[in-house]
Amino acid sequence: MGEQPHLSDATLNTALAAHYGLTVTALTFLPIGYDSESAVYRAEAADGAAYFLKLRTRAGFSLKSLAVPRFLRDRGMPHIPAPVQTLAGALWVDLGSYALSLHPFIDGDTAAKVGLSEQDWHALGATLKEVHDGPLPPDLLQIVGREDFIPSRRGVIADLESLLAARLFVEPAQRELASFWSSRKDEIDLLLKRSDALGDRLRQASPPLVLCHADLHTWNVLVGSDRQFWLVDWDEVVLAPKERDLMFVIGGIADGLVRMPETASFLRGYGHPAIDPLGLTYYRHAWAVQDIGAYAEQVFLKSELGARARQDALEGFKGLFEPGQIISIAYASEDAAA
Repeated sequence: MGEQPHLSDATLNTALAAHYGLTVTALTFLPIGYDSESAVYRAEAADGAAYFLKLRTRAGFSLKSLAVPRFLRDRGMPHIPAPVQTLAGALWVDLGSYALSLHPFIDGDTAAKVGLSEQDWHALGATLKEVHDGPLPPDLLQIVGREDFIPSRRGVIADLESLLAARLFVEPAQRELASFWSSRKDEIDLLLKRSDALGDRLRQASPPLVLCHADLHTWNVLVGSDRQFWLVDWDEVVLAPKERDLMFVIGGIADGLVRMPETASFLRGYGHPAIDPLGLTYYRHAWAVQDIGAYAEQVFLKSELGARARQDALEGFKGLFEPGQIISIAYASEDAAA
């Protein structure tokens, strides 16, 4: 989220003192990420420790995003940071319309910006294999959803199309996106049709499901100043075919994010898995549909967002259709799934 939520620093500091026993000396909003449901801060405590504070809207919050990495970390997985528990042993704090969670602050940058070494790619593959293979306890199985082969935000697109047909636009970003959508309507319709058909085929095939991070691009891999890497942002965790995660490292979701030698190192670490082309193709289409819905939703349906956030979403929407981005990658993979 690029815009600071309407919560005062005093409110956040009070919550950190009451629930975590922390005296905060500095609280800094970080205008990073593309998730309109989340906002993050750096919190510096009186003892010198730094924390990553995350606010998630209650509408977008799910306990699984905290409970799964806590479980994996407790199981001994070194590259997965876990949320800090409150004084009462909870993983989050209720702040009305937000859920607050606290995490160790990783001083570094994303792998998308600074890269990973060959050894890191190998270790990332081994880490994901361990995530996929490890059984979940019954309590987590109850809260982690199962793949239904319907792309996230697929349902909101019908609402968006009705709104576009009504042509009731009050902001420049809305008018521009409506015009762009109209110019790409045939392409969007075909993408939706293909995504639905591929999802139906996978649903009928009923492939085995594993625990998936489900958002495994290199913007969600942090590299610390000590070159240790961390797999973060577990908001989308789900039980799904392994291709849900492998899609991000086999071809990736945009040109340049993952190169072929890096994919090879990752797959060696994972253990040379058998890949289902149908699964990869579906998830590429599903990611494109998800992003179309998410960006357009921010422009048209998120009244709480400001002009800057809407403009960023507009640019994100238009970027999906550029060469080398996820829509062209999805189209290019269709022959493999035929």
